[in-house]
Amino acid sequence: MLTTGVLSLAVAGCGSLGLRDDDTLITGSIKPQPVSLTVPVPHGAPPEGIAAADWAQAKLALDTALDSKETAPSIPWENRETGARGTATPVGGLKDNKCRDFRIGVVDAKGEHWAQGEACRDGKGGTTLSGVRLLGQA
Repeated sequence: MLTTGVLSLAVAGCGSLGLRDDDTLITGSIKPQPVSLTVPVPHGAPPEGIAAADWAQAKLALDTALDSKETAPSIPWENRETGARGTATPVGGLKDNKCRDFRIGVVDAKGEHWAQGEACRDGKGGTTLSGVRLLGQA
């Protein structure tokens, strides 16, 4: 009993010393580094009828799909500002010119649209879209 009382006082004493649990000690051993939040967006203007902001989101999804190890991944995208959404899917394998066909679905206030084209990597991590055309509405 005496031991329990002594331990209780010892533990209570630690709490009353004003010791804090937050680690505010800065040693300077690790220098803070700025972080870049820019993501390279594939180059290529939107096809007529698709808003530029929606196309930018779709291109980001396409870039993710092109990086995937899956054969034909379908990556969803959404633009919360406009309410548009869709999927970006590489189609077929890598061609001799190191490019790959793709299809992007867009569902917006005007309906459902499909665009297709060709995506080519430049070897520096950039992607250029070419031959992009709107297939029509579903």
